[in-house]
Formats: sequence, C-alpha cells, structure tokens
Amino acid sequence: MSEIALHPADAEHRLGFHLVRARLAAHARTPYGRERLDALRPQSEPDAVRPALLRAGEMRDAIASGSPVPVRQTADVRATLRRLGPEGAVASGEELADVRHLLETLRALHDDLKSRRATASALWEVAEGIVVVKALEDRISRAIDEDGSVREDASPELLRLSRQIASQEGQLRAAVQSALRAAAAEGYAAEDQPTIRGGRAVIPIRAEAKRKIRGFVQDVSGTGQTVYVEPAAAVEINNEIRELQVARGREIERILADLSSHLRHHRRDVEQGLAALAVLDEAHAAGRLADELDALVPEVAADGPMRVVQARNPALVLHIRAEAARIREGTGRQPERREVVPLDLELGDDFQTLIVTGPNAGGKSVALKTVGLLALMAGCGLPVPAAPGTRIVLPTRLFVDVGDRQSIEDDLSTFTSHLVLMKRVLEEADDRSLVLMDEAGTGTDPAEGGAIAKSVLKRLTQRRALTIATTHIGALKAFAHDTPGAENAAMEFSRERLEPTYRFQTGVPGSSYAFEIARRVGLDAPVIAEARETIGEGAARLEDLLAEAEQRAEEAERTRRDADERLAKAERIRADYEQRLEKHRAERDAIKAAALADAERILKDANAAVERAVREIKEAEAEKEATQLAREQLAETRREVSRRSRNVSKRQQKRASRPNGRAKSVRQPTVDGPIGVGDQVRIDGAGAVGEVIGLSGKEAVIALGALTSRVKLERLTKVGGAREQSVTVGGPAARDPLPVTKARRKVDLRGQRVEDALAETERLVDEGLAAGLPSVEILHGKGTGALRQAIHNQLARRRDVAGFEAAEWDQGGDGVTIVRLS
Repeated sequence: MSEIALHPADAEHRLGFHLVRARLAAHARTPYGRERLDALRPQSEPDAVRPALLRAGEMRDAIASGSPVPVRQTADVRATLRRLGPEGAVASGEELADVRHLLETLRALHDDLKSRRATASALWEVAEGIVVVKALEDRISRAIDEDGSVREDASPELLRLSRQIASQEGQLRAAVQSALRAAAAEGYAAEDQPTIRGGRAVIPIRAEAKRKIRGFVQDVSGTGQTVYVEPAAAVEINNEIRELQVARGREIERILADLSSHLRHHRRDVEQGLAALAVLDEAHAAGRLADELDALVPEVAADGPMRVVQARNPALVLHIRAEAARIREGTGRQPERREVVPLDLELGDDFQTLIVTGPNAGGKSVALKTVGLLALMAGCGLPVPAAPGTRIVLPTRLFVDVGDRQSIEDDLSTFTSHLVLMKRVLEEADDRSLVLMDEAGTGTDPAEGGAIAKSVLKRLTQRRALTIATTHIGALKAFAHDTPGAENAAMEFSRERLEPTYRFQTGVPGSSYAFEIARRVGLDAPVIAEARETIGEGAARLEDLLAEAEQRAEEAERTRRDADERLAKAERIRADYEQRLEKHRAERDAIKAAALADAERILKDANAAVERAVREIKEAEAEKEATQLAREQLAETRREVSRRSRNVSKRQQKRASRPNGRAKSVRQPTVDGPIGVGDQVRIDGAGAVGEVIGLSGKEAVIALGALTSRVKLERLTKVGGAREQSVTVGGPAARDPLPVTKARRKVDLRGQRVEDALAETERLVDEGLAAGLPSVEILHGKGTGALRQAIHNQLARRRDVAGFEAAEWDQGGDGVTIVRLS
C-alpha cells in the first residue's frame, strides 16, 4: 500500500484531522481496534481503501437500521496467550474469564454477520475467518464465574471438598461460640464475638484470665489487655479445615491447568479471531462516526475530477456538536455558527486551479480545509459527510499551506515559511498532487507576494495539479480569469445584512467587502472615504462591480431555488391528482364489475323463472307466439349484460397497458386448492379481486370495496390465501388499491343504553347475515345482567338467528354472547 505523502508533517493537524481521529478512537470498543485506528494512515490508491469504505458503510447501515453489529468491549488477552506458549504455564481464573468473554464476542460476531451476509458481504468476508471454539467457551463457562473465581461445581472433587469445608466450618463456628459463651459466663471474655487471627478461629479473652481457658494463644491486642485464644475444642477442627483447604487449592490449580492446556491447543484459532475482531472494531468505529456525521461512502478515484456535493466540514461539525453538549451540561458557550453550511465544489475537469476570494471570516479557509479533510477521510477508508455524487480523488502528495508556520527555532518568518513550502511544492507536485494554499501571496508586500503566488499557481496549473488557493489579492483574480485551467470562486456575502452566508460560488471572483464591513463596525465615514480615494477610483470601482456581481448572482440563485421549489410543488400536486384520478377510476370499475355480477345473478334467476313460465305455458298448451316472445326478450337481456361486461373489461385492459406505467397491472398468479372463506379471488371477465366472506352452495359472497356480491364459484379464480388484502381492479399492481371493507364480527356495547345497544345488535346481525358469516360476537359485560337479558330476548325473537350462548370462560364468559346465524 502507498500512503499519501503529507507536507508539512503536521498537515493533518493543520486541517483539523486530529479532531476526527480523536472522535473515531472514542468509538473503538477493543484495544485491538484502537491500535488499528492509531496506526491508520491515508492511502493514495483507491483499491487499498475500498474494502474499508465498504465495511464502514455496512456498519453505518446496520446502526441506522436499529440493529447494530454486536461489537462488544473486551479485555486484551494477548499477554495471556503469549504466557501460555510454554507447556505447563497456567492462566488465572480472571484471565480465563476474559478469554471466555472474547470467545463469546467472536461467536456472536460470526453468527450475526453470517445472518447478514447478503447485505453485509464485506463484513462477512472478515467474520468468515473467525473460528468459533464453542467447546472451549463452554468448558471455561462451566468452571469459571464472571468474576474469574473457580466455580464450586467445576469438578466432582472440588464440589466434595467444598462441601466438607463448609461442614467443618459449621462445626468450628459451633465449637468457638460454645467456648466463648462459657468464657463469658465466667467473666473472662473481652468481647462478645469470635474472630480470626492467623487464619485460625479464636475467642477474645482478658489477658489476666488467659490461663483459665484451655487452648492456644494465637495473638495479643496492641494494648496487651486482650489475648486471642484458640479453644482446644477448635484446634482439631481448624487443622482439618486447613488440610481440606490445601486439597481444594490443589484441585483448583489442576482445573486451571486443564483449562489452560485446552486454551493453548486453540491458541492459533483465538489469535485469528483477534485479528478479525480488530478489523471489525475498526469498521464499527468508522460506522459509528459515519452515523454521527451523517456520512456516506464516496466514489474514490486516482484521477479525473474531484467533486464534493453538499459536503460539511467534519471537524467543524464535531466542534459544534461538542460545544452544544457542553452547553447542555452548563459548561460551554454558544458557538457563533450553529450549523454547517454545505459545500458544493468541483475541480479537475474544466479547470484544475481554483482561486477563492471573499471577505474575511467568510468561510474560505473552512471550504479549503473541507476538501483536504474529505481527501484524508476517504484515504483512511472513512465515509465522508457529503451527499450522493461525491467523488474523491486520492492524491499521492498533499501539500497544506494553512495557518501561521512562523518558526522561532528555525529562524523563519511567516512569509519565509510559505516560500519554503512553495519550493517543495514546485519540486515535487505533479498531476496526482493536491495543493491547498490559504491566503496565497500574503506575509509580505501584496504586489510582490501576489506576483510570486501567481507564478507558482501558473506552474501548478500547467502540471494539472489539483490546487485550491484563497486570497484577497486582485491580481490572482485576474490570473484565474485569464488562464486556461484556472477558475475563480467566491464565498457569498449578503450586502443587506453585511455578513457572510458561507455559500460557495464557482465562476465569479469575490469582493473582500472591506469598506462595507468597516461601515458596519462603525468606522468614521471620512476615514472610509479617504481610504477609497487612496486605492484609486479604478480599484474602488472594481470592488463595487465585484460586489454588485455577487449580489446579482445571489439574487439569481434565490430565484432559481424558488423556481425549483415551485416546480417540485407542482409536480407533487400533479402526481397527487393523477393518483386520486386513478383511484376513482378503479373504484368506479370495481363498482361496475360488482353490479354486473349482481346483474348476471339476477338474470340467472330471471331466466329460471322464465323457463318455468314457459314450461307451464307449454303444459297449458299456450300459443307458440307467446313462448317465442318470452325467449326473445330473455336473449336481448342477456346480450345487454354481456355488452356492458365487455366494455368494462376493455376499459380495464386499456388502462393496464398504458406506456407510462400508471395503473399498470400484472395478473396475479393463481393458487391451487379449494376456495374458502378469507381467500383472495379474481372474478373472471371482470378483473376485480376481492375477499371471500361467505359460502352458500355453489356461490360465494365476495367483498369488493364497500360492496358485497354473490358470484358463482365457477367464475372465481383463487389468487391468494386467507390474509388482509386490498381489492384491485385490473390485477394486483393497480396504482391505488381499494381497501377491503369487512363485515363486523364483533361489537362492544358496554356502557350503552339498552335502546342503543339493541339497535346496534340488529345492525351487527344484519351485517353478518348479508356477509354470510357463521357467527358474530356481542360484548355486553356482566354487570347486573339487564343488558344481556334484553339482548337475549331480542335475539330469541329473530328467526334468522340459529341460536346463541355465552362465550367460553377464557373468551369473556357471561360477558360475551356468541350469536349463531342461520
């Protein structure tokens, strides 16, 4: 990999990249990731940074989705792994607990990114190298607690020893308490509680009575007035406990040695996981920073134009946010700029050199630093705070002439330090260099400084080095205007408010607005007038013309933005109108389709009635003319219904085939199986799709928008199972689906008056019958039972109610009535 050569050595600090680095490091979760971030250096080759950019972008997307990748804080276990290299080395319980936590983290990362591999392929490429050592993780978990202590049940032997120690300690406490009570009864006790001295249980006895107690003196108080005696009855128990504790310690050591041996066996797997974790933690920190800065993955290239779209200076964004946080804490002051004005800039296509002019504190230096910062961020594989369309050219050399480089130690003045850097620029800069010069030509006589700066900029332009220079010198504005490959740019300034807007404008030089700003701060008018005379009428007129040109450009930009907003609003209104129009057309055709279906059903019934009449006429030996007349009238009615049905179908097909795609539909695939309640079906010949809400013999009750219709099963095609779906006309891809209106299956009457509740009950039953529902539910509550009884009386009087009963106890019991419909 090839790093970007930075000149001078502190170029990153001069641009403010140290602030970005500090914030990036704050997002690291592991020491391994933190070390990678510390070693991060900007690269000049796009292929070297694209993988890191993709990983950071995928991390940012995961964070933005509310489901971040589980990169957890972990301790550094590398020293433990190194120490376990030789056979026989043993890790402590705390070290093994850290390893277990690391193994859990690696397994979680592996499994999480495996599930995301379709959307996070760059991250999965790293996580795929993690070896999940679940057996070792489980072995450590069974033996070691979270705090690193060995669990009592880590082995059968340890459990046995621990229980024996606990039993002996209970006997010891009883023996010591008994001895202390006896001594207290005799007035020998100095205190009322036993204690521990030298790892032995003892009782406090007054010094003058020490020979009255059978046992061994283990300690004496500082005053000599109290001796601590181990009662004779406790000596043997204490000795047994000590032996058991020694055996327990040996068993713990054996368990730790066994775990250390298994860890030594998997040492390479763990180290491989650490390497992957370092990369993933680096990407996670970059993703967190990208989410904080609202950054995106830019296009990166080695040559061609550099294009930044709606870019924000990351150091300035971080500074403003940090200051805002301090203000909330009561420790900061309100920053002068509360938001960062985005920067749009393009360089390297029609021109390679950009001369930026404008007033002081107008944003020239910030714009210059923004370009440098974005190049450094992209070179480090970090997403940049900009909008789509941003294209960052990675230079092989970055020259930064920003700030006061005066050096007392090297005996360099400000101007001399500028010249030293310009000398190096002229020696090394080529077409893959990025040169940033702030206040070019300053530090000496403006005429001489401007002449030198012009000569340097001319050579950089000839070499096609990407160059941005800020200045107040008029000669450099003329140079940009007259030189192919160079262009003027300005920071916008509001003459009405006499303050900068911080908006960047390419193609026009800017005025310094020195006289306007002087008037704003209250400098005496005669002084300003004399100053204008001093610089000459031509120079003053030029500044006025520049100011007027900027003002006109600002007005033109405002007009353009206003026109864009009006156009966007008009487009929204047009789209909304077309959407509503298509919705109404679809609803109209759905209603017509339902009406035609009803007409066909009515016609069928009429046909049956006519046939019966004809049969009766024949049987009555009626005249043939009457029979023929009835048949002709029936045929005419059939032809009329068929004609209307064909017209509706043709209109639907015409709308579905429109080239602009509006109301275009894709015919839904059919679904095998019998048609049942809740299924989505298409009515053949009508194109309407609705939901089956009831079945009756060879007919189905279909919900079509706000309508219901009975349709023969043979005219229905099943296109979906039972689910909530919208009715569409002309297929499932209609522009604006009509919601299915379902018959109510349940009503809540609690709190209503009896009269209102009975009326609502009537409506519910009628709706259920019309929709062909098998049953409906009435929630009336328990209370006094008066409302339930009134409802039951009303239901009992209806012949179309097959029956009713209380719901099951877990469905509301007596507070709910289930009504079975005929």
